[in-house]
Amino acid sequence: MNTSRGVATQHEYIVWRSGTETPIYMRNDSIISILKAAAEIIKQCGGVSVEARREFANWIDSNSALSGGEKAYRHLDDGGLVYRCVSLRAPEPRTDPKFHIPLMHPITGKPCAMPPNGFSRTPETLQAMIEKGEIIFGHDETTQPQQKRLLTNESRRQISSVIQDGRKGKAYLDQLGLDFPYCHPVSLYEELVAASTGSHGDIVLDHFAGSGTTAHAIFNLNRQDGGNRKYILVEMANYFETVLMPRIKKIVFTDDWKDGKPQSINGISHFIKYQYLEQYEDALDNLELAPDKTALKLFSDEYLLKYFLDFETQNNPSLLNIDHLKNPFSYKLKVNMEEVGEPQEVVVDIPETHHYLLGLKMKKVKVRKNKGKKYLFTLGEKDGRTIAIVWREYDDEWTQADFKKDKEFIIEELGSWSPQVVYVNGQSVLTPTFGDHVVEIRSIEPEFKALMVNSL
Repeated sequence: MNTSRGVATQHEYIVWRSGTETPIYMRNDSIISILKAAAEIIKQCGGVSVEARREFANWIDSNSALSGGEKAYRHLDDGGLVYRCVSLRAPEPRTDPKFHIPLMHPITGKPCAMPPNGFSRTPETLQAMIEKGEIIFGHDETTQPQQKRLLTNESRRQISSVIQDGRKGKAYLDQLGLDFPYCHPVSLYEELVAASTGSHGDIVLDHFAGSGTTAHAIFNLNRQDGGNRKYILVEMANYFETVLMPRIKKIVFTDDWKDGKPQSINGISHFIKYQYLEQYEDALDNLELAPDKTALKLFSDEYLLKYFLDFETQNNPSLLNIDHLKNPFSYKLKVNMEEVGEPQEVVVDIPETHHYLLGLKMKKVKVRKNKGKKYLFTLGEKDGRTIAIVWREYDDEWTQADFKKDKEFIIEELGSWSPQVVYVNGQSVLTPTFGDHVVEIRSIEPEFKALMVNSL
């Protein structure tokens, strides 16, 4: 924060790391606005005229959003194209006489004024540029010829080391009716994301999501250019629920808000998937110590808690209680809820946890009901092998006939997937002869338990 003494700090640094040596370009929203203004002015004036050129130049001069380089594109040619004039002067004095051969004025026929250092291009290149209409001559030979550089939708400007933005990030949240102590302006993130991503498929990872400015910027950019940028946000504070998530939902609904109320509807199609990761405190809250006679005998001489816990807590929920996997869709853990103030039992996603630990690249998912029991089928890949995972509800009252019907149902649902490996939870009568081909059958629980232990 600034104080009343010394120099006021009015900037901050952004560290940008990249493995590429190619130029990083800014988004071309200013370019688009210039071309759009030119087209509208030409239409209003009934074509390219003295009035249209004057109106366009005045629009350029009065537009404070444009940089100095962008304001140089203040001219309209006879075809309505926007251009600027660029000097043809060589950066250092040329010693070869050919770079000092003057160009002839197309009207007076006299030699034009020469740049002091000579031309930056050879006579052959200059002649080719004249034939293409890329050289601008003055009213007579007293003016140095200049290069005509067009502004098009493909024009790009390399990003500067300084990005100036006087807007405050809080203003964006005030419009949404949300409160957050400090956040960056969305416009800044739009510049950074647009410069570092393409419009289709790129993913932005923000380890410190804060109020969700990164997601807000990506929504705005996708609206502007029809892009499909994605994001992964990571946050640990409780304002995930009170600020970040509400902000995402509101911006998806519309980008037009005032005092927390939508002013119009401009929704976009969006799917959000969010996950709560188990915390250290959650693991402690789920420890339930049960006396183990074997452990007591082993450590009767010197009883150490860290070893004792290996025995006493092995079937606790946070360490995966296999007995509870008969109903994997109702597996519960005690979770610290800050807004409540004490741990609350909530259902956790056991199948997805297993997918992550297994390293499965998921392809398809489907949910089915059979005899009142829920089944979750997942198809994926790992190490070049096609893997199907079956989670289903079952109980100790199932008979051999029930397990046979269960097998038939699983084979029917997985038949079109033709997996090489099939994981299934709990007891089953699945065999390697799987329909018309042979598969490897694996039990989920032992591998899941091992993966949980190895991940600690």
